[in-house]
Amino acid sequence: MTDWKAAFTTTFGAPASAVSARIWAEVYGEEYPAELDTYSFVTRSDLRHIAREAWLGPGGRLADIGCGRGGPGLWVAARTDATLTGVDIAETALASARRRAEAMGVEAAEFRVGSFEGTGLDDGSFEAVMSVDALLFAPDKPRACAEFARILTPGGRLLVTTWDFDGQPANRPPQVADHRPLLEAAGFDVLSYEETPDWRTLQRRAMELSLERVNDLAAESGDDPNRLRGSLEQTLRNQDLMTRRVLLVASLR
Repeated sequence: MTDWKAAFTTTFGAPASAVSARIWAEVYGEEYPAELDTYSFVTRSDLRHIAREAWLGPGGRLADIGCGRGGPGLWVAARTDATLTGVDIAETALASARRRAEAMGVEAAEFRVGSFEGTGLDDGSFEAVMSVDALLFAPDKPRACAEFARILTPGGRLLVTTWDFDGQPANRPPQVADHRPLLEAAGFDVLSYEETPDWRTLQRRAMELSLERVNDLAAESGDDPNRLRGSLEQTLRNQDLMTRRVLLVASLR
């Protein structure tokens, strides 16, 4: 099993891929939030949905778990006038997030090292918690759901994009067929569990274009083209096990 902390520390310690950005822009068009350097499949529509359903007002407290370079959480915080705490396992990602917060002029933002199972945040300290395309990498999803519940205030909102699987993808933590039972067991009422539009077509096209341009990607990163091609092909095989990409909204009882 991959050491994901080491893997993401390396990934986020390197410059963002200009080749990948061009691919995502080609596939997603105006829905691609290029200015946020997202490292995910999140769209502008996803972000607007999250901001709307977070029910945050000025000074509301928002946590972004698995925040990466911070763009989506910072966008939602700026849109809702909320304060933001971003959590990620990779310090290199957090360093980028701090620079992005300064560039975006979001002053009420902090970023700290933590995991899905252990955020290090105080009990009941947030009105909303979000996570974008990162829960996939949580090794213990029931514990992650319990941690979401622990850091939320009663009635607080959880907003997550993630995938349900029919089978276990290679070289990934354990996956589940449906996240709703885990959330309900952790004390949430699931308010919506919506499949995001055209997700399979868009994701597959992004990977196919990445394979077509694998030499450009490898030259940019210094990676071995054959190793990178194998990784992309495995990602495509893993995508075949995904049954849906969902944007879920839940409220803590």
